[in-house]
Amino acid sequence: MSASASHRSVFSYLYNHNPFYVISAVLMLFAVRSAYGTIEIGSINCWIMMGVLAGYTLLLAGIGVLIVRWGKVWEDARSILLILLLLFLGVSVSMDDLFSRITPQEGMTLMIAGFLFSAIVSEAVLWGTGIRFGARYRIPYHLFLALFYFAPWWCSPEMHPRSAASLEWTLFLFPVAASVLFLCLLPAIRGGVSYVKGNGTPWGWPLFPWIAFGVIAACVSLRSFALCLTFGPAGPMWIKAGSGPPLISFDTLWGFYFLIPLGFVLLLLLLEGSLVTRNKKFQLGVIRFSPLLLLLAMPAVTGRVHLNFLFKVTDSIGSPIWITLWLLVGFYLWAAVRRVPGAVGAGLAAVALLSIVGPQTLGTRTLIDPTPWPLLLDGVLLLGLGLRKRSSGICTAGIVAATVGIWLVIPETILFEYRFTVCFHLLWIAALVLGLTMKDPFSRVLQCASALLIPLVSVVVIWSTRAVEIPFIWRLSYVASWAVGCLLIARIWSLRWFWYSFTGTTSILVYTSAAYGFRLATKVLSPAAVTAFVWSVAALLIAFLISAHKARWLPEYAWLLPRKETPPETDLLPPVAEESSGEEE
Repeated sequence: MSASASHRSVFSYLYNHNPFYVISAVLMLFAVRSAYGTIEIGSINCWIMMGVLAGYTLLLAGIGVLIVRWGKVWEDARSILLILLLLFLGVSVSMDDLFSRITPQEGMTLMIAGFLFSAIVSEAVLWGTGIRFGARYRIPYHLFLALFYFAPWWCSPEMHPRSAASLEWTLFLFPVAASVLFLCLLPAIRGGVSYVKGNGTPWGWPLFPWIAFGVIAACVSLRSFALCLTFGPAGPMWIKAGSGPPLISFDTLWGFYFLIPLGFVLLLLLLEGSLVTRNKKFQLGVIRFSPLLLLLAMPAVTGRVHLNFLFKVTDSIGSPIWITLWLLVGFYLWAAVRRVPGAVGAGLAAVALLSIVGPQTLGTRTLIDPTPWPLLLDGVLLLGLGLRKRSSGICTAGIVAATVGIWLVIPETILFEYRFTVCFHLLWIAALVLGLTMKDPFSRVLQCASALLIPLVSVVVIWSTRAVEIPFIWRLSYVASWAVGCLLIARIWSLRWFWYSFTGTTSILVYTSAAYGFRLATKVLSPAAVTAFVWSVAALLIAFLISAHKARWLPEYAWLLPRKETPPETDLLPPVAEESSGEEE
């Protein structure tokens, strides 16, 4: 590609997307921010700064109406409309210092004037551009504008004197109030696509109007940080850095965990939107990405002020991670009630995490010792779900979770010394029952595994040194019981794996009994006499088996030697003598 063609492509991109409105707004906000950093707080005229932002907002709004009404340039107008939301936020933030130095009556007037300015400009832009904004969207939009101006007035110590602790909790509750306002959008979401048809723009649902409310969500996050920066009881906002201009101190009580309620409500709105549109893929995506909410709960700031308030929140209502997990459990429960795919599994995983996450857990270093009740609850729920779906795999997962929970409970009981034995037999018997009662492919795996364990466990019980304390007769009875069980299962269910298990277990039982009897006999008789007696009995048994095979009492495959085939009965009859030809005559 030539240099001229490359230049034309760049110019074409800039012409089509026109990012200069955004660049202009960013530079304007940077100019205001720089003015705050170079002019002394005592001498700065906040009215001028607020007036500059308000004038720029009016200018940009007028341009937006102009290019839409007479030019139909909707792509450029979209940038302007979204920038206006950020400028409304900027105007409200510029009032923060004013609320710290004027009287309560003037503060009330300033708050109302700021809200009316933003509301009137918004309505003028909507009327001028011909955009039809339904009441279900318009009312929450104006409530957000009111919140942006009401929050600094309410949080200002000059407007409403309160203690430092009360002020901290007031700042902490700002995102919660914004989250409640987002819930007001549920009726609009349930209106679906039909509610925004004929909106006067070339954009359809969900681009209109959800991009605007996405920007408002970002504005809520920035407004929360600005409130903590201005009114947080953390010392001076401006600090001196040598001979240079004053700098902003960012060691505030604000943290990303402030946004957990907002993120939770946005998940609910996204889920509701996917349910309204019946978009299964989007529903699954919401469930898969919802654990990212935990990232907001991870500590990311190490400032002294931030950590002090974090510890205060943890001691009062619980750690952010713990609260987030409970919110996710509630979210997955609601999604499961609405039959969202993947919600049940995600909810069970969240409950399982509660076994190691406690109210004081702030990170990986403060995880608690595993608690049994979440695992027991998961086990019961999985077992019920598996029985309803007739799935041996889900039932096995439930049994495993419940067994781990029982493993954690047993140390508090008298069965502590037998914890491994109890849990192992619980898993084993559960696998055996599921393998026999279920009819899916995984049940065959359970049948095979449970059958193979019987002779292996028999060997361990008979010869393990850990089982010496158990009387030998009890151990033989245990092995004999499993041998009888294998025989019954093999005969009733006709499963060859249990025939093999019965053969192996019986062989172990016979050998062990013979060895035990041999040792007892040698204490009374000489070893030679006992050996001859044993071989005599073995020879007698072999002879009887051969005779039984000849008599057809045993099946054909019971012996390795092939049987001699018996000719059919027609071959055993004597031939019929033919009459001579003389007799015929």
